[in-house]
Amino acid sequence: MNFEIVENQESIKVTVLENGEEKAKATCYFQNTPIVKNEKIGTIGELEILDKQYGEFLLEKCEEILKDKGLHYIVAPMNENTWGKYRTMKQSNGEPIFLLENVNPMSDNEILLKTGYQEIYTYTSTKGKLENAYQSQSIEMMRKKIQEEGITIRKFNKENYMEDLKKIYHISLKSFGRNPLYTSIDEESFLRQYIPYVHLADEDIILLAEKDGKEIGFIFCIPDFEEAKRGQKISTIIVKTVAVIPEFQKLAIGNVLMSDIANIAKQKGFENWICAFMYANNTSQKMAKRNQTEVIREYALYGKKI
Repeated sequence: MNFEIVENQESIKVTVLENGEEKAKATCYFQNTPIVKNEKIGTIGELEILDKQYGEFLLEKCEEILKDKGLHYIVAPMNENTWGKYRTMKQSNGEPIFLLENVNPMSDNEILLKTGYQEIYTYTSTKGKLENAYQSQSIEMMRKKIQEEGITIRKFNKENYMEDLKKIYHISLKSFGRNPLYTSIDEESFLRQYIPYVHLADEDIILLAEKDGKEIGFIFCIPDFEEAKRGQKISTIIVKTVAVIPEFQKLAIGNVLMSDIANIAKQKGFENWICAFMYANNTSQKMAKRNQTEVIREYALYGKKI
């Protein structure tokens, strides 16, 4: 067995080889990674373990490399930071994979735990019927309140998508700053990630909340095109992100956005919705529960002190 090491300024790729055949590989990130308690951490991404017995050797080598870079804590699996692919599939109720569900396989959990990693964060995806979306007098009171505050809600403008994407970017920076392991991203990188989804998306199910023309919140949904790949009717939308900047979060704008999306999606013929990748115990999970969605998947993220 031997290691193939390829280094650049931001990361080091590690491949475990046996008789010239790849058995496991990963990328060690040490530059644009999250900062925890004023200290940069290392991350191990692009984790691909083709033969389980080589997974331990791979992770040990990655730890050695990151330790040599002066890092003392590792998070895995994570492609650089939370803007890339991260998390493992931990539990599933058997629902088919949905669009955007790009995570590491369940088999990686065992190897990470065996090599001393501990689960540090849990995430869930839930699914429910749009007809069961939360509708009550309180929602109407919330809607009236935000209207009185001069807040308007409009659909995404696909013809002028770049301007609206920049609005979504500014909301994301402000609203996600306190999330676990959050790392800021420059506008150009953000746009590169979102533009492909915008071209796929239905502008009616992306909403922006504004006050005096200034962006304060959004909900980004996309049809589950994986259903079409399976030869099925596209009957599900994926709620990818709901975000409101901190100074307006007390107005329950997120709840109103969810209610509006449910009504719009039903009118367009959709039947189900998936609330994707929610961090345990945050506001999104509470909204998902209120809308009578049930957990279909659980994901894990691991950490280890070195």
